[in-house]
Amino acid sequence: MSKRMLSKVNAAILILTVIFYQAAAAPQDAPSPVDTVDAPASPEGRASDIDESDIEERALNFLNVNNWNEQAIDSRYNGADATALAYALNRIYTGTAASYKKMVKLQLYLFQKFDDAGDVNDKYYFNVAYYFLNIRKNKYYNSLTNEQKRKLNEYKSYLPPSLDFIFFQPNFCLMNRKYLQHMYAADRAIDGQRDYIFVFTNNNNNVNKRPWTTQVTDVSNDRQTKLKFTLKHNQSKRVAYLERNSYNGQSNMVAAWHSSFQQPNNADWTVELYQNQLIFKQNGRLICASDSMYNNNRRYVFGQGGHGNGNNAPECQWYAKECP
Repeated sequence: MSKRMLSKVNAAILILTVIFYQAAAAPQDAPSPVDTVDAPASPEGRASDIDESDIEERALNFLNVNNWNEQAIDSRYNGADATALAYALNRIYTGTAASYKKMVKLQLYLFQKFDDAGDVNDKYYFNVAYYFLNIRKNKYYNSLTNEQKRKLNEYKSYLPPSLDFIFFQPNFCLMNRKYLQHMYAADRAIDGQRDYIFVFTNNNNNVNKRPWTTQVTDVSNDRQTKLKFTLKHNQSKRVAYLERNSYNGQSNMVAAWHSSFQQPNNADWTVELYQNQLIFKQNGRLICASDSMYNNNRRYVFGQGGHGNGNNAPECQWYAKECP
């Protein structure tokens, strides 16, 4: 069993749990203000902790390379630079079949080199999942050899499982790392335009209310890949967005906006990977399962934190997984 496959098995074991029924209590009319703290930075020295400006500077250097090949990758490779390297290789594609084939060949070569080295770089994993998705969707995909297609599928299986679900699967469930409970959009309306989003303590109920889908928008600049995500509830087609009004200036409710109204501009989230957990961010807020309860079975979902990265805040980390 490879290192990557072993890590996927370990990730699956981590998110297995038994959830017990809790007695329901009368709901409150509004969430109680909660005190939150900024999510602290992780003490771990992961390659994904490299500053965004450093990634852009390194990418600029790689973009000056005129003729990429395996030797050019070998001479410049290290795990910390994998994100910038992959971005430069992605830019090889110019819309032609020849440039597509060259880009795919070198992306696969880089991933194999990264995997063989046993390097860890969450930002690279995240971006290369998006590149693999675009490779598969490209009009020239059928021009790839069977061996290249096989490698692409194999390398996709090495990615953290949460990436497979948000990029490649039609829908998925989001399980909170701290509470090991699922996030869902409720039928309970806040008003005529908004519904509550809860984390539900009983994972055996509301099955059809839990799945989500994502809409990915590429907002890349000329030095790195940047993506925006819209979280859409699979059943109601309503989107998860961040309320403008805050509680004690520290928390903003995350609610579901009705699809019959214009989508609010605060429904776009950036997503970061930490190990196998996803961290959803918007304007310094992270989507977190709150300590504040609507009733005994449902806890509110808030945008919390400050400028922390969420790596040490399990209540703000989510597994994307198959729905139970």
